[in-house]
Amino acid sequence: MKINLAVAALLLAVSASAQVKWEKIEGQHSGIRERRAVAVTEKAAWEKMWREHNSAAPVPAVDFAAESVVAVFLGQTRSAGTKVDVVVQEDALDKSRLNVFYKEVRSGKNFAALIMCEPYAIVKVRKASKIAIETNGAVSIPEKAAAPVNPRDTTTVRMLLETLSGPSFDGSR
Repeated sequence: MKINLAVAALLLAVSASAQVKWEKIEGQHSGIRERRAVAVTEKAAWEKMWREHNSAAPVPAVDFAAESVVAVFLGQTRSAGTKVDVVVQEDALDKSRLNVFYKEVRSGKNFAALIMCEPYAIVKVRKASKIAIETNGAVSIPEKAAAPVNPRDTTTVRMLLETLSGPSFDGSR
């Protein structure tokens, strides 16, 4: 009787751990050793990717009728403390599209690890017909290229106003 109760408790614990609610899984060690960013929209692809990432752990539950998964793997690195920041945005023009941006964030201490690290982030997102994934690199805005270094520098504006305006009412001109 005790053995049956122990087996039942073990089975209950295993099935409960497989059904744990999650939104984001992140860490420093993955079986995926190359840089990769992918949107997973179906169960078979999710199970395959998860087994490649961590074959020892049970596959986390995802309701692919309402959700998708975005996974970002940074590949092997010797920089410990590196993590992946992921931002998910609704597309302003197309509600059926999600825009996902990610960036590599290094620890301020920037120390070398004695072991290899494979930083990753796996995020559950709402189901969308298109999921665009982009690295969040520096953006250059051409219109701002000629802007003054100090935006509070009003010398140019003051000179322009003085040239365009006629004599002042206070008698200074």
